[in-house]
Amino acid sequence: MYEGAMGRKNAATSLLRALVVSLLCAQSLGQVFNLTLSIKEGLPAKTIVGDLGAVLSRPSTGFFISESRDSYVFRDLEIDADTGIISTAVVLDRESRDKYEFAAATLTGEMIKVKIEVKDVNDHSPVFPSKEVDLEVSELSPPGSPFQLEGAKDEDEGEFGTQGYRITEHEMADLFHLEYRSGSEDHLSLDLILMSKLDRETQDFYSLTIEAFDGGIPARTGTLRVNIHILDENDNPPVFNQTEYHTSLPEDAPVMSSVCQVHATDLDLGDNGRVTYEINRRQSDPNEVFSINETSGVVYLNKPLDYETQAFHELIISARDNGAQPEHSSTFVGVRVLNINDNSPTISVLFLSETGDAVVSEAAGIGDYVARISVSDSDFEEERVTVALEGGDGKFTLKQTDDFLYALCVNAELDREDKDLYELKVQASDFGSPRLSSEAVFLLRVADTNDCHPVFEKDEYIISIAEDAPQGSSLIQIQARDSDEGTNSDVRYSILKSNQDSLISIDPESGLVTTAAALDRETQMEVWFLVVAADGGEPSLSSTATVTVLVEDVNDNEPVFQQQLYNVSIPEHSDVGSCFLQKSL
Repeated sequence: MYEGAMGRKNAATSLLRALVVSLLCAQSLGQVFNLTLSIKEGLPAKTIVGDLGAVLSRPSTGFFISESRDSYVFRDLEIDADTGIISTAVVLDRESRDKYEFAAATLTGEMIKVKIEVKDVNDHSPVFPSKEVDLEVSELSPPGSPFQLEGAKDEDEGEFGTQGYRITEHEMADLFHLEYRSGSEDHLSLDLILMSKLDRETQDFYSLTIEAFDGGIPARTGTLRVNIHILDENDNPPVFNQTEYHTSLPEDAPVMSSVCQVHATDLDLGDNGRVTYEINRRQSDPNEVFSINETSGVVYLNKPLDYETQAFHELIISARDNGAQPEHSSTFVGVRVLNINDNSPTISVLFLSETGDAVVSEAAGIGDYVARISVSDSDFEEERVTVALEGGDGKFTLKQTDDFLYALCVNAELDREDKDLYELKVQASDFGSPRLSSEAVFLLRVADTNDCHPVFEKDEYIISIAEDAPQGSSLIQIQARDSDEGTNSDVRYSILKSNQDSLISIDPESGLVTTAAALDRETQMEVWFLVVAADGGEPSLSSTATVTVLVEDVNDNEPVFQQQLYNVSIPEHSDVGSCFLQKSL
């Protein structure tokens, strides 16, 4: 019985489908109507969407739908085949399906093409891909640097989609700023912009909340927590805990005795903050009397001390970090050697020139320091030491700067061209009995500055040359000497521009003057010009000499009569030898 009922139902369904297909295929016989409807998503089931008969010119008693009963049209919509009323069967979701399309036919042959658009409502909030992100930013990032973040997606569209972003913490406005622009996949791309310079050593972590908002009223929002870790860069040098270290050591101290310990800290992290120490051998302790533990900073005695050889040691200790581009700093360690015997005073001279050599510029001013002289005595606690300077022709003097420190200063103007080497003797004497003394003798060289002009052998040169001398003939070799040295004394020659310099040329290095054109005494009997000698100093100094070239005559012109024909009358009986015509050529 059941099988018979099912068979009848299937047969009726097949008959209905065949009828609908026949009506649709015969649409050319009837009129075609278009029905466009819309409904907002999220409305409850049974909400009326529209009426199929609304577009018909006459009422219809029934409608046939082209869709099968198991299609999405009949799954989401209810269509009354008698009245043509369309209503929702479920709550519609635009994000799942945003439109429905089907065709309906009437018994009289009209066809209705139906399009139902599901309108968006603000039922979704912007959602970031993750709730929290970690961002690493170098502390050396310049202001204006962008850091890209994944934007929030909103399944709604248009004004209900993501409209913008903001940082919720107002105190972050001076440090960070958001920039966003239209991106792909219906969301805004997002950049976090650094607004000012960072310093990890001041603050190494920031946390802020970014809020994405849509265009609904009220707006829906989504949040992203951004944890900003400031990455360390090697932007801090090691800093010693003292600008100078001073200590003393008896001269009989055993090798590997601890002298002192230096300590420097670096605010950076990891290798950027790991400090190693070394003695700057280029500036101090070239004989390696001392050594240092590169990690602890402990200074050790590396060789036996000899107070009589050197009573005071100056160490320049460098601390540098282990960054890719290391930062470094230096400190001074003064080690005074304590004498255990009675001996003469000792003298140590440290020259202050750039190379450390015994050199002073002739341009040094009165009072300028030339050298630092330290004097020590084994009995300095009980006895005084006197220090005197000998030699130097009064050009130098000693100035005491501390109990046992003196400065060698310039006392008068220097002139290297007058004297370029001074033998100086520093003598230190104690007040013991018998009185003991020591001395340090050194040669101080005066370095040249460009303070001398080139000097010609003469102020004026007068030479002669035949007018038929060929072009390029040598006239004279002029020399000027410069009392300076080096490039300051390199002299080059030139001819001062005049209306006659085209006739003469000069070799800029040798000073050889030659003719540059043919001479003609009948046109110009004398050529006069100035030779300039300039040295190679900065700025260059120069001087001039006058050269006069006398052009000597040669027989290079034939006699020429004043006229071609002369008529003369001679009286008869004139004496033999009488002049009857005199004409000049």
